[in-house]
Amino acid sequence: MKQILLFFGLLLPICSFSQFKESFSGTDVTSGNPWEGDVGRFTINALGQLEFVSPSGEAGEASLYVPIGYNDTMSWEIDVALGFKATNANNARIQVYTDDDVSYYIQIGNNTDQISLYTKEGAKTAKLCIKGRESLIVGKFTSVRLTLDGGERWTLYTRTSNESSYHEEGSYTMKYIPVQPRAQMQILCRYIKSRVSTFYFDNIEVSENTTDPSLGESSEAELVDVRQLSSYELQFVFSSPVDISNASCSIDGLGEAVRIAYGEEQSLVNVKFSSRLEIETDYYLAWDNLFDLANGALIDLALELYFDDEAEEPEKPEEPAEPVVEPGELIFNELLPNPYIGGGEYIELYNRSRRRLSLNGLAIATRKPDASLNTPYPLSGVDAVMEEGGYALLSKDVEGVKPFYFISSPDVLYELKLPVLANTSATLVLFREADGVVIDEVSYSSKWHAASIKDQKGVALERIDPDAPTQEMSNWTSATAIAGYGTPGYQNSQYKKEDNPATHIEPPVLAPDGLYHIRYRLNHPNYHCRAYIYDLNGRRVAGIANHQLMGLEGELIWNGKDADGIHLLTGLYIIYIEIYSYDDRQGVKYKKPFLIQ
Repeated sequence: MKQILLFFGLLLPICSFSQFKESFSGTDVTSGNPWEGDVGRFTINALGQLEFVSPSGEAGEASLYVPIGYNDTMSWEIDVALGFKATNANNARIQVYTDDDVSYYIQIGNNTDQISLYTKEGAKTAKLCIKGRESLIVGKFTSVRLTLDGGERWTLYTRTSNESSYHEEGSYTMKYIPVQPRAQMQILCRYIKSRVSTFYFDNIEVSENTTDPSLGESSEAELVDVRQLSSYELQFVFSSPVDISNASCSIDGLGEAVRIAYGEEQSLVNVKFSSRLEIETDYYLAWDNLFDLANGALIDLALELYFDDEAEEPEKPEEPAEPVVEPGELIFNELLPNPYIGGGEYIELYNRSRRRLSLNGLAIATRKPDASLNTPYPLSGVDAVMEEGGYALLSKDVEGVKPFYFISSPDVLYELKLPVLANTSATLVLFREADGVVIDEVSYSSKWHAASIKDQKGVALERIDPDAPTQEMSNWTSATAIAGYGTPGYQNSQYKKEDNPATHIEPPVLAPDGLYHIRYRLNHPNYHCRAYIYDLNGRRVAGIANHQLMGLEGELIWNGKDADGIHLLTGLYIIYIEIYSYDDRQGVKYKKPFLIQ
């Protein structure tokens, strides 16, 4: 008889729920969200930023606004830059809340280059709530974050391009006012006639989260296993070190633990109770004052434990041994270390051998700076055989992957315990558990993303050539926008064939869906694309793609409408497509007349 321990846990780290996000990665201002206002006066520049240039010799204002939901607790984030010396009359304002009586806005720039929070009630003069540091806007992007906590307390943070973390500018407590459920967020550019002023905005996010950003990211310490050391003692295995200095652990009916101590490392915690843990019994266990050691975030953790005896099974006839996986037969093919908020990380494996292989007996771990391995995560839970050329998509949260990406083959998605993937860089090792032989290893980096990818959240890193070296930086790049920034469980959007044909662009074709489809094939990954429609007088009348990262083959799709959403009149037009790269590779320009029907 063998005793086993089952646990069903609830881990509640501090997290963020995004309700509005804008990275200006589309072809025009309204590509990502339904912005209204002076839409025609704003553009998306070559770097994928929202840009406004004031008219020469005129003074005035230009604004965009978008409806968002409101709660008593939420945050606003935006990156801003001014291409001029701001003054009290020549600056930008981000209006975060307004109703019939009162409004709150962040002013970007004044005579002393400050970023501050103001409130304005009716026709009264605006009131300064939080006064920011001087010389914050100096021609480079500054990240701004404003939080509202409990409908009363505002806190303003800023981070310049030279700072590694946010700086708290100050807090302001207002009289509680129940906020209306929906209103508008507004970007307002105020300009004077004595100069031409250029404003830049990027990476806007509104979420239900007020975690102090100076503490870094939300807790990444997750419970990955519970082991029974004896009838009185348990070992908790976390994905990263935790702080137990003030922690307590209790079980209903047994009381608090009499001893809490670290194991061989600070991610292993041993807990001893004064009473025996009986078999075939349900227990409810809870932790208090347990913190992530890296950033001090509280980990709320509750578990249901069940101890059972597993009867020994009768002997079965010996089955043929599974083939031993040799180094290089299975490879890391796609990684998502920085998922969308609410999404799940994933690791994709690819079978590049010429035989069927099982993941049984393999494990994945991250490598420490001293080259030793962290906690191994066995893949024996993947009860499947990978065919030649097959894929296995591994994730701790499959339901956090499905809503964000096209799923070609749901049967190759597997949910199991995995190491936490750091957003910036880490080393992943796939190895045989029995003898430690490494099957594949990759030290990935966020710098492997394509130069045009500014917001890396939700963008997977794809291996370009499965037969090229794993650790070759040029063999990895970002998944394309056309593929939804990820291809979990099927061929990568940047997959390089052995002999890629010459670049080819086909004329636009009006499909039965009422859209124009422009098929293309490229001879190399990591190309970008600009595509526009011109009338016969040389005026640009519509945009199709604006610095879009392309796959090796696919299609551009256009709805036949101009920037204002009006369908172009029937007639002859010119389509211009430019395929280019950020390195020295030669691009392609395509310019042809075609008929809009």
